Amino acid sequence: MTETTTTTHVRGSKRKAAQTAQDTTTQTRRRTTRRADDQIEAAELAVESIGEGGAKKTRTSKAASKSTSAKSDEKKTTRSRKTTAKSETKSGAKKTRTRALATSDTSDENRIAPPKYRKGSMRIVPLGGLGEIGRNMNVIEYNGHILLIDCGVLFPEEEQPGVDLILPDFNYIKDSLDKVDALVLTHGHEDHIGGVPYLLKMRPDIPLIGSKLTLGFVEAKCKEHHLEPEMIEVKGRDKLKVGPFNLEFVSVTHSIPDALAVCVRTPAGSLIDTGDIKLDQLPLDHRVTDLVEFGKLGEQGIDLLMMDSTNAEVPGFVKPETSIGPALDQVFATATRKIIVASFSSHVHRVQQVVDAAHKYGRKVVFVGRSMVRNMAIAADLGYLHLPEDTVIDLKKAKDYPDNKLVYMCTGSQGEPMAALGRIADGNHRDITINEFDTVILASSLIPGNEHGVYKVINKLVQLGARVVNRDNAAVHVSGHCNEGELLYMYNIVKPKNAMPIHGENRHIVANGLIAVKTGIDPNNVVLAEDGDVVDLYHGKAAIVGSVPCGYIYVDGDSVGELTDEELEKRRILGSEGFVSCFAVVDTDAAEVVSGPKVYLNAVAEDEKEFEKVRHQIIEQLRDAMMTGTKDVHKLQQIMRRTLGSWVARELHRKPMIVPVVADIAADMDSMEGYAH
Repeated sequence: MTETTTTTHVRGSKRKAAQTAQDTTTQTRRRTTRRADDQIEAAELAVESIGEGGAKKTRTSKAASKSTSAKSDEKKTTRSRKTTAKSETKSGAKKTRTRALATSDTSDENRIAPPKYRKGSMRIVPLGGLGEIGRNMNVIEYNGHILLIDCGVLFPEEEQPGVDLILPDFNYIKDSLDKVDALVLTHGHEDHIGGVPYLLKMRPDIPLIGSKLTLGFVEAKCKEHHLEPEMIEVKGRDKLKVGPFNLEFVSVTHSIPDALAVCVRTPAGSLIDTGDIKLDQLPLDHRVTDLVEFGKLGEQGIDLLMMDSTNAEVPGFVKPETSIGPALDQVFATATRKIIVASFSSHVHRVQQVVDAAHKYGRKVVFVGRSMVRNMAIAADLGYLHLPEDTVIDLKKAKDYPDNKLVYMCTGSQGEPMAALGRIADGNHRDITINEFDTVILASSLIPGNEHGVYKVINKLVQLGARVVNRDNAAVHVSGHCNEGELLYMYNIVKPKNAMPIHGENRHIVANGLIAVKTGIDPNNVVLAEDGDVVDLYHGKAAIVGSVPCGYIYVDGDSVGELTDEELEKRRILGSEGFVSCFAVVDTDAAEVVSGPKVYLNAVAEDEKEFEKVRHQIIEQLRDAMMTGTKDVHKLQQIMRRTLGSWVARELHRKPMIVPVVADIAADMDSMEGYAH
């Protein structure tokens, strides 16, 4: 139950749990037809959330690199979760651990199970966003009540074939969902809101708290999942009481409008979660980060500041969003044919500047891509995107205008092959083609790790005669995250007793911690947490007291949490090394290979005759085994697997998935006789 202390706006109503159950066939059909578009949107939103933070982290499941002894049924429910070791002293007592900047101990050997909740403390458990950029989610606990902050997704990489999304590990809270008072959403990026529908399917009546634009994006997302949650709209300087949590919201600037930081106060202490933040002093909407409010909160006393770490390694200050306006104007002034601008589908202010430039030079704007069309419609409807009359036209009507009167605003700035720009460069877009002297603007950062894909697209565009403009040759992008100078500013304004860097890879988090120390925070009060760490705030001191299992929950079509690491590994092998199946019929009584072995292959060798060379080796190995008394079909299959695998590795330098099948006619006869008797 929520109790407001300022005027709030309730968007929607609670929906009965039964209403969330939908016809499976209908959902499957809808999701199948939209799956390609969803993957395009996922790819471009994934890099959007990374900002200037640096290289993508290769994300293989954390469970794959650790030894576990989980039961088979537990394995199905926990999926690829990180194993937590319970370290004990010689006397049998559990160790305590406080991984602070002064000790900087991140070894898994020192991970221990957390103690029971200590009455009078405030507990913070990050379930995502620490150690990698994505699936941001923080759990705040106080005296039997839970407040959630953000619920985002992580997007898969090539090492995770077939995976659509990666969710935070809800297992920590799944048995305590009745204790959740609300979910606060700091802003509308997918790495902060993408997991909301999956959480609501577990408990549909969790109230969602956020700004108007954030809730607008979430509402559209929930409709796709047939959910109608309770939504409570807030703005900067609003105050809201939710259970025992007193919330205060602070306006911040980011690469999406209407972002908020949240201050949480309980009798145990206070904390601020900044969400994603930059100190843009010249934002397009004149809504600056509210440093005055941050200062007031600091004067009242803040025990813990949880601060965005993405750009902690970058010195200086981030340039304002409006700084790209002159560069765009110059490009529009000199373009002689059509202009194609690729950017992130939620970057409303970037799109606004493109629209303004198009209007100035008498061009029509065409939004291309499902996510771009949807998000810009929401932003315009809510008043965040201002579209001059008759400036935006439908894609189908673009053919009625000459090229020098058109601007296409599309997705695909990171070289995603299935996004709009990638298909245009490949000549596969049914409505848009590249002609000589066209201009293409990549109005976004180049995320390390995407260089190959981006430059591949650029080279194709140049080969087709286009002029390509990006941040290498024009100031057409700025970051949405604080640089080092802005982080110093924030720590000096808020003056927290403790700091807990969030939202970043390990190197970003450590760099952020060092910045906090520069401002006078005791290194022992800088908490370097990871996903799953349990942080207790008690008597003004924040410390890690243990950790809980926290890994990946995979979304694969309609399947949520059913995909295991072993299955992913099989997919990786199939995709990179190919597939070989081998069939043989044997008579173990006679120690003979009656038929085969017959080898079938997929993506391993062009000619199946290659495998004639190994057939005789397999026959010889099987005969030798049977003559020495081996009658176990499973052992014979392993012999076949080893023989075939060794030959393929030696001769073809491949390691395909090998599926051996051996049928024993002697065993079949025995079983028939048993049946007859």
